[in-house]
This record gives sequence, structure tokens and C-alpha cells, in this order.
Amino acid sequence: MLLAPYAQRIVGQDESILTATYSGRFQSMFRPCHVHNIPKHTVITYKDRQITPSPELEFPHESVISGRCEEPGRFKLLGDSRLTCNNAKWKGRFPVCIHTNHFTNYSDDAPPALEWSVAGGQGMLDVAGSLVLLPGSILHLDCLYPRLHGNPTWAWTSSYRQYPTGWAISRLERELRYRLSLYYAKPDDSGTFTCSAPTGHDNYLHILVKGVSCPPIAGDGVLEVHGDSVGLGTSITFSCPLGYYLNGAGQLTCLPSGEWSSAPPRCLVVQCPVLAPDDPRLQLEESNTTYTGSAKFSCVPGFKLVGHRVIHCTANGTWSHDLPVCKEVLCRGVRSPDHGRVTGATATRKVGEAITYTCDAGYVVRGHSLAFCTQEGSWSHPPPQCVESCAHPGEPQHGHVSPRRPRYHIGATVLVTCRPGYRPAGPDRLTCLHTRRWSAPITRCVPSFG
Repeated sequence: MLLAPYAQRIVGQDESILTATYSGRFQSMFRPCHVHNIPKHTVITYKDRQITPSPELEFPHESVISGRCEEPGRFKLLGDSRLTCNNAKWKGRFPVCIHTNHFTNYSDDAPPALEWSVAGGQGMLDVAGSLVLLPGSILHLDCLYPRLHGNPTWAWTSSYRQYPTGWAISRLERELRYRLSLYYAKPDDSGTFTCSAPTGHDNYLHILVKGVSCPPIAGDGVLEVHGDSVGLGTSITFSCPLGYYLNGAGQLTCLPSGEWSSAPPRCLVVQCPVLAPDDPRLQLEESNTTYTGSAKFSCVPGFKLVGHRVIHCTANGTWSHDLPVCKEVLCRGVRSPDHGRVTGATATRKVGEAITYTCDAGYVVRGHSLAFCTQEGSWSHPPPQCVESCAHPGEPQHGHVSPRRPRYHIGATVLVTCRPGYRPAGPDRLTCLHTRRWSAPITRCVPSFG
């Protein structure tokens, strides 16, 4: 008995790796196999999936791969259709596909090509290149060989019954197709059917008659399943309601293995891309990326939104419109009023900036003398007018004039008010006339009793 420290490894004579266990005994560790290259026109599958050579792709010890030709019958398979991994080596002869007379203009130096058709029932090639037939199917298997060169012969491994053979009846087919017909197939008809040409070249096709069905697939409340057939070669399709998208294959086919061609798809909620504006001036107020959701935008003060303020997530997972942009808000410059001027009036002004209106001597502002550039790109007040005016009439002794201003526009009225114990000696209201003079001299305030 061979004992060794835990985890120590040795290589056996058969190139297997032995690793010591906790007990000190050795345990075999079999190495995986690889597929370094695949011959032309040859298809290699593993677990019903076609593979391509890759250094990273490993097949565990005792795993099985299948090989067949791209077009079984039009190529002839040499080697084994199934290979088993045995400690880093494939057990069997790696399959290679060679041309038949289909590619050599039906010359005598190539194997005859085979073609098949199912007149009733269902037939389908499996991963190993065998033709799987449902019981009760009718199969016509043609050996393509020029009739002028002689008669091919059909042979089969099944001893269940004899099969009719002979040249096809159709005028277009009888000079090339030597046919074997299998009527109402039964499991006992399974076997290898070989056509041999007079030259000695041959070609073969494996036939397997069996009932095949795949497990039923039901919807999940969202996934919609179309079709309920689960037999060999039948297909079912899938769809999703509005607002969902199909994640996976939209159609599955029942394979000879009794499994569907891929896993059932799922319906996932439509999601639009997450929005992340690059412009720091563009603000994302709210965002819902699911179907029918919306995103709302705004701009920082001093900028206005150009484009759609609200965009929506559509059923195809895209936003209804492009992102809006933020454009700086500017107010246009203004002209000076007649008999006046504007302070701070450049070509354009930004939001929040102000301009001031003043009038020439003898004129007064009618309107607002101060205006601000607003977020809407307009001035807070329209331009005022500079109108003719009257100077302040002066203050009476023991009284005052209201309202008190440096100048008054035409038509303005002032009120003369005297202090307690005094009264106006004349009119207490004065009006600024078009002559830019007051309607009367300023009234004096005289004692109330005197």
C-alpha cells in the first residue's frame, strides 16, 4: 500500500494524477479533454450544443461529445460519431467528413450521396447525425448514382423486414435516384442503411424510430406561449405584452433528444437607459426608466430649456425625445428714451442685471426708472418716457408740499399742508401745467387766528 502526506501528487503509468487524501492514501484525479481543432465540414456537439475549438474549453473525464457532418448524406462520416473523454484522451476515432459524388459531378471516385424525405410523419437529425423518425412515418431514402453506370445496392442492419428498393418512378428522378422506401416506420426498423455503388464506394445513414416528445411549457402570467404541440420537430413561439421584452429565444423546437432547442425565454420589463446629463446646467428633476415612465428637466437660474421638458420611456426601450439643452437667457439692449438716457444698457444683459433710466433737465421719468432682466428673457418693466415737468414749487414756511419730488410731470398735483395753528392763505392744490409752470404760486401758511 502506498502512503504519502496529504495533498502530495504523483503521476501514474497511465498518466493519471494521484493525490493523497487525509488518510494518506492516493486517489485518482482524472484530467479533462480538449478539442484543439475540428475537421472541415464536421460538426461537434456537447450536450446538444455545437462547440468551437478553444484552449479554455474543457470536457470532464467520461463526458461524451458527438460528431456528424454538416449535411449528413451529402458528406460521408469517417470515424466515430460519439467520443468519450478518458483522462485527457478521446476514446475513439475522431470523426472526419469527406465529399460524396454530389460535389464531384457524380463521378465514380467518390462515395454516393444520400438524400431523404419524409412523406408522412416527422423526421429530424440528432446531434450524432442519425435520422430520428416518429413511429408511423413514411421515409424515402435516395442513393444518388448515375443509372448509366450501373445499379447500386441497399443493405440494412435491421432484420425486422425487407424494404422495397429500385429506381425512382418520376421521369426527372429515375436516372439518378436509387430509392429505398420505409413505410409506416416502427421502432424495429431502427438501424443503419447503407448504399453501395458498383465501384465499391458506399455511404450510410443511421435511422432511429422512436416516439419523441418534449415537456409542456406554460406561461407565467406574463409570458405568452403560442402553440401546444410538443412532438418531435414541432415548434412553439413566445411573445410578451406591451411594456415587456423577450429575453431569450422567440421560438423553440422539440429536438430528437426530447428537449427543447433552448431554455424558455422570460418577459422582462422594458427599461430605458439611465439618464446622466453631461451639462451641469441641466437638472434632472425626476426620472422613471420603466415603460411609460417619464423624466423631467429644468435649468439652473439664468438659463432656459430648449427642447422637451418631459420625455417618456417608450415600449421599445428608448426615450421619446433627445435630452433638452440649457441656453443662457439674455435680454436685449434697449434704446434711450427721447430726452433721456439708459445706464448699463449694453448689447445684451444677463438674468438679474439691471438698467437705469434718467431724463434730461426739465424732464421727468413717466414709468419705472429701474428694470431687471428676467428669467423669461424680457425686462421687468417697459421703457419709460421722459416727459416735460415742473420743478419743485418750494416749501411754504410753517408747512410742506406732498408728494415731495425733485420734478413733477405735466398734470401732476401737489397738496400744500400747514402745521397746526396755521392755514393756507390761498389754494392748497397746485397743478403742473403744459407750460411747465404751476397753476399758482406756492401758498403761504398764515396763523389760523389773526
